[in-house]
Amino acid sequence: MTLLRIVSEGYKPSREYHPGDHISGRVIAIFHKQQRVSIAQICFRGKIQTEHWQTRGAGNTRSREHRKEVIRLFEFNQTLFRGPYDIQPQSLEWPFAFTIPTHVDYRRTGNTGPGFIEDGTSPLPSTFFWDSKSFSRDARAYIKYKLVATIKSGGIFKNHELELPILITRFSQSPPPPPQISTHEYYPSPRWSSRALRAQGHTLKQKFRHITSNDPELQTPCISFKAYVYFPTILSPQQHTSIAFSIKPLRITPNDPEAPKLILDTLSLTLKSHTAMVASGSSRDRFAEDTKYEAGHNVVFNPVILPLDGAEVKLHDHICLARWRPRDRWSGDFSTYTIRRDYQMKADAVVRHIGTGHVFSLSTEIPLCVLDRHPEQRYDRPPPGGNDGVGVVRSGDGWYGDEELDQPPAYNADVRPPNHDEEE
Repeated sequence: MTLLRIVSEGYKPSREYHPGDHISGRVIAIFHKQQRVSIAQICFRGKIQTEHWQTRGAGNTRSREHRKEVIRLFEFNQTLFRGPYDIQPQSLEWPFAFTIPTHVDYRRTGNTGPGFIEDGTSPLPSTFFWDSKSFSRDARAYIKYKLVATIKSGGIFKNHELELPILITRFSQSPPPPPQISTHEYYPSPRWSSRALRAQGHTLKQKFRHITSNDPELQTPCISFKAYVYFPTILSPQQHTSIAFSIKPLRITPNDPEAPKLILDTLSLTLKSHTAMVASGSSRDRFAEDTKYEAGHNVVFNPVILPLDGAEVKLHDHICLARWRPRDRWSGDFSTYTIRRDYQMKADAVVRHIGTGHVFSLSTEIPLCVLDRHPEQRYDRPPPGGNDGVGVVRSGDGWYGDEELDQPPAYNADVRPPNHDEEE
């Protein structure tokens, strides 16, 4: 039985690597008995994979179509040892080193659709996973990077392989610009008509005239206003920004209250992601998209009476996406050859009329571009307790874990297998 281990310097499952970073470490192989080895190598690869399942028909005619597309972003190989050579029971180590590319180049056949990157050079995307399920369609898309160590012995059942996932996060090359506050109007404009808004009730004669005529003096008064929320459309997860709210009353009839007292009770923000993917098919490409809830936040403020002159009421100065999910990693807007993602911010407000207690529920969606973090904003999550970031596999029994390796049998041969780099 052979034990195979990849030890990467400073590695832990939660560690973020970035385009341009270096990954180095050792491949450790422990042989418990003599074994012929033809080659030992390590590979660093990245890929984008999209899959689409479509259910058609019903009953006996029901069928399920599956389409999968794999894009190899890069694949780097290093030969650690080349035989064939009969290795006696012992422990061997081989160093390795790779540099994460910053850009990749790919030529895809087919129509990717709007928003996807066309053929050519593209920045290396971050590690990513997404899936969507519905009654008749399932879809999945992911971007993965990993180290793969392999020892080949010439037989399919004697080969040993171990994978170590690498988490790559893309960062912005330049600091994010200061948030630019934009104005977003709520549609449709809130409007509420009620006899409760009349200064005094109608007489019987006025009620009859109200039914039989269009006298504006007898129309039911209403409260109507335009509402605005002030929030940026471009934001980095680590940036802090402010949010504001305002209203501008509209008088529809002469009987409308001149100065209705309106109070802003609550304002909540909901961040939603929109993901789309494409997978190549036999006759045409298969598309799938979905919108999912990402995070929510209730803006903290004391209920405030809204000025009627359209003046902005500043509510909070510490809106920060990273604080909404402090232990999660944020993936900004991105687009690849077959996957793209963007965001929307939904702003829900509750405005209450003090005199009657009537509540206006407002909602609007703000297109939000979430930027990649800048290197100065990078941080690592605390690693899980007791995990040293070492992946281990024992071939033959399907065991994976991070336990201490068994000590190999003692072996003091004068001649050791040469390192591949030392061969002439």
